[in-house]
Amino acid sequence: MMVGCNSPEKMLEKASEIKADLNPNPLVLVGDSVQGSITGTFPPKYFHKKAMLELVPVIVYDGGELKLPSKTYQGEDVTENNDVISNANGGRCKVDFKFKYEPQMMRSTVELRFVLHYKGKTSTLPAGMKVGIGINETQNLALLEGDKGIPTPLAHNYVRDRQELKDAQINFAIQQATLRPGELTKDDVKELLDQIKQLSNDQKQVLTSLDINAYASPDGPVALNDNLSKGRGKVTQDWLMNNLRKNKIRTDVVKIQEQATDWDGFKKLVENSNIEDKELILRVLSMYSDPDVRNREMHNMGKVFQVLAEDILPKLRRAQMVANVQVQGRTDEETKALVDAGKIGELPENEALYAVTLYDDADKKAELYRAITAANDQSYRAYNNLACILLNKNDLSGAKSALDKAAAIEPNNSAILNNQGVVAVREGRYDDAEKLYVKATDAGEQVRQNLGFVAILKGDYKAAVEYLKGSNSFNQGLALLLTDNLTAAQNTFNDVKKDEPLAYYGLAIIGARNEDEKMAVDNLREAISMRSDLKERAKKDVEFRKLAQSEMFANLLK
Repeated sequence: MMVGCNSPEKMLEKASEIKADLNPNPLVLVGDSVQGSITGTFPPKYFHKKAMLELVPVIVYDGGELKLPSKTYQGEDVTENNDVISNANGGRCKVDFKFKYEPQMMRSTVELRFVLHYKGKTSTLPAGMKVGIGINETQNLALLEGDKGIPTPLAHNYVRDRQELKDAQINFAIQQATLRPGELTKDDVKELLDQIKQLSNDQKQVLTSLDINAYASPDGPVALNDNLSKGRGKVTQDWLMNNLRKNKIRTDVVKIQEQATDWDGFKKLVENSNIEDKELILRVLSMYSDPDVRNREMHNMGKVFQVLAEDILPKLRRAQMVANVQVQGRTDEETKALVDAGKIGELPENEALYAVTLYDDADKKAELYRAITAANDQSYRAYNNLACILLNKNDLSGAKSALDKAAAIEPNNSAILNNQGVVAVREGRYDDAEKLYVKATDAGEQVRQNLGFVAILKGDYKAAVEYLKGSNSFNQGLALLLTDNLTAAQNTFNDVKKDEPLAYYGLAIIGARNEDEKMAVDNLREAISMRSDLKERAKKDVEFRKLAQSEMFANLLK
């Protein structure tokens, strides 16, 4: 149409003749911002040669408006540095924009406003040109999903019924297989005997085996050493069995497992010693396998052998005793009785952490974790698990305090790093959260889901699909929806919809995109029945703009 603007003011009057399109329409939230453009065409004979026209995109929403950076075009006789529009031919215009999104902008209008500049005077068209409605913020459905980051507790590692090893060692004089009284009163031997005696009165501990490994030092002939190791094993066995009989404990558990010349032990002691010529000794061991040859070569080392005789060989003339005790732990009822009596701090750490799992109430769990840390301020697991409880209660301040204490003890623990990432997410620090999650990848599947959550909110939907693959979660379906993989998204939403109203909402969006009115309305009805706040969201959601004339849709949202 030839509009003909002989005076500059006519440009405002005829502004409706400008063809303007919003791209994309509706606008789409990606990450924390919205990006788009308005393209248009000035018709021939429209643009006055001496005028300038400023195009101002504006987002109008309930409670305010956001004016975006403008773009100015000028007529052919204007000497400013703007794009020139021909009066005779007209021309194209384009305004690019990007702005930070605010939730209240979901229901909004995108306008293009016109400001005329002519001979130092400015005129504004009273009403802007409406070019779009609303902003698609489907990615923010992730924020409505309850978790907003999944905390990772640390395992208690408690084993109720377990094998415990208790050991002691008796040393012998050179070329002797006689028990010396001083050896039988050493602390480790006395402790082993005391523990064995206690077994007779403890129904929760059973001696399953008592193994003896007897050795001779490698400084004598093979035949002599064989007799010595056997003799040392036998006298140790007899002594142990006699003590078991005194305490009415079965003796068939005592077994001699090994009797030998201890070349391996000799080598290890030499390797870990400060003997000047230890490399020479080790070379002899590597060169010769015959024990008599080795023995002869060592005796030929003179002063070196004297050092061996004083510092190494006496430690090898021994009998090792290893008691294997089957320990039956407390029942849950017994454990809870101690906890309820205020004694959780007296339990071993693993058992104390396990005891917390016997309670369902979150406040009680938090109380018990605090009691554990009061008794043991190095229990980073208790601090971390307390933080998980507080995160689930959205107590960010308390969670941060607990995690700071945990991280001071174990700064590189993956679970702690993951939970610090959850705090960062809930504070809106997505870049910080991502860095923490990347460091925490050893913490398990929760970290990948957390990385996927952050990727969605940062607008990296392809990465989110990869992170969330196999999680069978709402966010996995959402990531697929955001990458327009509607079939896979639909399958995922169907898998998780039973307990997830947002999955029904996602299915409603797919129905709307496919122009399947029944699918959209039926699933939206289910979503609203499970979560009433979704009705208000649906009223503003541009995903359902094509259903504006649907009677079923209108009735549902009344």
